[in-house]
Amino acid sequence: MTITYFHLIVNISMDTEAKPIVLTGATAITPFRRHEDCSLVLENGKIAQMGHADDVDIPFGAEVIELEGRYVLPGFIDIHVHGGRGHDFCDDSPGVFDEISEFHAIHGTTSLIATVYPQPRDALVASIRRLRDYCERTGPRRIVEGIHLEGPFLNPLLHGAIRADYMWPATIENFRMLMEEGGSWIRVMTVAPEIPGGMEVLHEAAIHQRSPELEGDGWPQRLYLSVGHSNAKYEQLMEAIDNGLEGVTHIFNAMPPMHHRKPGVLTGTLLRDELFVEVIADSVHVHPAILQLLMKVKKHDRILLVSDAIRAAGQPDGAYVFSDQEVQVRNGRAYLVDSPDTLAGSTLTMDQAVKTMVQHAGASIQQAAQMASLNAARVLAWKYRRGILAVGKDADLAILDENFHNRMTIKAGHVVWSADPVYR
Repeated sequence: MTITYFHLIVNISMDTEAKPIVLTGATAITPFRRHEDCSLVLENGKIAQMGHADDVDIPFGAEVIELEGRYVLPGFIDIHVHGGRGHDFCDDSPGVFDEISEFHAIHGTTSLIATVYPQPRDALVASIRRLRDYCERTGPRRIVEGIHLEGPFLNPLLHGAIRADYMWPATIENFRMLMEEGGSWIRVMTVAPEIPGGMEVLHEAAIHQRSPELEGDGWPQRLYLSVGHSNAKYEQLMEAIDNGLEGVTHIFNAMPPMHHRKPGVLTGTLLRDELFVEVIADSVHVHPAILQLLMKVKKHDRILLVSDAIRAAGQPDGAYVFSDQEVQVRNGRAYLVDSPDTLAGSTLTMDQAVKTMVQHAGASIQQAAQMASLNAARVLAWKYRRGILAVGKDADLAILDENFHNRMTIKAGHVVWSADPVYR
């Protein structure tokens, strides 16, 4: 479905005089409980009222949207997404960021962290600058809300679908230069701590995020540090935690499997309760049985659902490009042409990830909602505004049907997409 007006509403400033919206008759997933026959009043970009339909006052002139049989969830926050609808966040073409935003908004994502992979120096700097400029010039209803540097300080031996020759030396100088280019818009960074200089970069990054003078877009500086594309030993992972590491990028992928005599990143991750973990819940990157195991070991309050979507997301099977490499998509699964067994990102969307966790991993819809939104809000320091349905929180919402397909997306109290043409 083509939405012709989405670019406009993403990039204009907030209209504080817009009429209130009332969502009524839905099952609200807070995500700590199910709230049956719930009504929500959205005003000025916030949830102004919430409660049983009989107990909520409908403001004069409000637009009432009947949602019987639907679920209202906090809007999804995807901290690891490369692209979609034929485009990549490293592309240098007008309008591509809007196109990617539109695609993921259709699937319930209200905030995403644009992920860039390692590139030659000039190319990576240019990608960061384009994303920084885009975030700075778009309005409060932007979907892209920061940058995830997946590298360039990664282990070439665990490069996965990223070109090994594009990795950078892990130096304090290189790190500081990247942060100067992206500033407060760099929200997430994936690092391999075991490479030469990797631990020092982690330490510097942990210090950097606590610098009180660094602020942007009204948010205090927050740099979430994650390990990925790593061959770190167990002891190195423990040291990395002591140096500011908080999470793990796409657990099980681009890391060695568990070995009973050589514990590494995976074993340490499963043992350390404080670590958050990304997971690509498409039943391709991680088997449903392993998703169930992950739920038992890490629990739902430490799991972040991510798409890791590439430009092929939302597109037909065929030939694509990722990290300057040829990719072939077969049955919705993306593989490197030169390494046919190597997955190259995914074509996953966040509503599909929620569906997978509920139908194949034993999660309740409340738990899935937390994994798709609140946990990401926590690691990004947004937990007081996003990821929870309650009065005073941002009115960023995903409305799903009984089959977990997104049917409407609301950003900052405005319907940015709806499957029902009445609301478009």
